[in-house]
Amino acid sequence: MESRKNRALLATGALAAAAVVVAAQALLLGGADRGADAAPAAPANDGPRPAAGIAAEDQIALQQALNRVVRQGSSGAVAELAVVDEHGRDTWNGVAGVADRATGAPVDPQAHFRVASLSKPFVAATLLHLVEQGRADLDDTVEELLPGVLDGGEHITLRMLLSHTSGIFSYNRAMPDVREDPHRRWRPRELVEIANRRGPVFAPGTDVAYSNTNYVLVAMVIEEITGRPYTEAVDRAILTPLGLTETSIPTDSEVPGPAMHAYLAAAPAPGLAPEPADITHFNPTRWYGTAQVVSTVSDVNRFWEALLGGRVLGRPMLAEMLEVQAVTDDGYGFALGPRAYTLTCGLDVWMHSGNIPGYRTWTVHGGGRHLTLFQARYTEDPDPPAWAMIETALCPVHGDRPAPTPGDHPTEPVEDTGRGEDG
Repeated sequence: MESRKNRALLATGALAAAAVVVAAQALLLGGADRGADAAPAAPANDGPRPAAGIAAEDQIALQQALNRVVRQGSSGAVAELAVVDEHGRDTWNGVAGVADRATGAPVDPQAHFRVASLSKPFVAATLLHLVEQGRADLDDTVEELLPGVLDGGEHITLRMLLSHTSGIFSYNRAMPDVREDPHRRWRPRELVEIANRRGPVFAPGTDVAYSNTNYVLVAMVIEEITGRPYTEAVDRAILTPLGLTETSIPTDSEVPGPAMHAYLAAAPAPGLAPEPADITHFNPTRWYGTAQVVSTVSDVNRFWEALLGGRVLGRPMLAEMLEVQAVTDDGYGFALGPRAYTLTCGLDVWMHSGNIPGYRTWTVHGGGRHLTLFQARYTEDPDPPAWAMIETALCPVHGDRPAPTPGDHPTEPVEDTGRGEDG
């Protein structure tokens, strides 16, 4: 049987080849490009697209799938599916559960959420914007840009950081329990020092392993190049130009309202079920550059539509961003920020996911469909309900689109369980 890794290698080649096919489409839909070199990217096997619109039966199936997400260990969830084609754009917004277990307040469709590692593509695109301007090169080393910060930094390039092929230990695996000092403000050098003490997990460029330390360093590089906080650089390069007014990168413990509360299941007394504890308010500098963004499902979808539609980076840089550098055994293709994956219905997608204490996030894009899903999840159970919703949203059954089929999906990387060293 063909392995997921082999299928992914074939699919990612097709994805890269498709990176220049939708610029005219983006312009048709009214999006300004990044100049003559601008071009969007889309998965290769889009197939015939339906007219923009989400069938009533699909909306029912989506809401049922979202309800199942909440039933398996989430207090609440919110999702948006956007369908885009030459006829326009249509959206479905769904909510389930509650935003606050104490009050029973309903979930707002535009609830603000800590998006966890959905932050990384924002940060990656900001660095690539600077590379595009000639202010850095993807083959520059960490040591050249941040002298003395990272042990072995002379062997690790920006490309390796962005694609998780650096071999740097992921600092979050040796962090204290977030509940011990939730409002502590962490400095990025402190996070890198945790990784330095542990040493590398493999030689740079020889393998792939998800590491949050990579993006701490990317944020530090952005600050070194621009001379300002990386949060300001992201705002200037992405948030303000795209009008993402509901997206922010806080450095304190507050979440802008309306906010989804986060919960972490406490260790129960013998024979009792765990009682989720509210951990909404913690200082996000624990995830400096890696998982700091607060946003809404709509803003995240708009960012990815703009990114893959050629309105964030020019054509050559976008093609480089979407060039897969390594493929994991379970079928993830790691590019310079986004990840490539093939759903069980055969659709090639670009995606990312996030997982920090109390929050589980997903954004998946392919076939003219854009899904972002946020869960306020308080258990560490596997993700089948979320994957089922992804397949329901991107592989609907009508026309000549195949039905999604049950299948195994990889275990998503964990940014930080919040429970102390190694979770």
